Amino acid sequence: MAENINESVSVNLLNAIPTSLSWHGRDYTFIQIGLHHTLREGKTLIHIFSATDGNTCFKLQFNTDSLRWKLLEIYV
Repeated sequence: MAENINESVSVNLLNAIPTSLSWHGRDYTFIQIGLHHTLREGKTLIHIFSATDGNTCFKLQFNTDSLRWKLLEIYV
């Protein structure tokens, strides 16, 4: 079941790929990165990633203008 989150998060990267995130004081380490695609909002390029820690799936957004990450959704 998907839960909409839409909150800023801190994401760790390796070679421009998310490896983990911190959200609500808890760290989640990804064991697999799924789909990645891009879209445009005006002139801003947005990257969308799906990732899992083995228990939970995460949908992440990276805004190339603000250089900020958002956790869009989680699937438990």
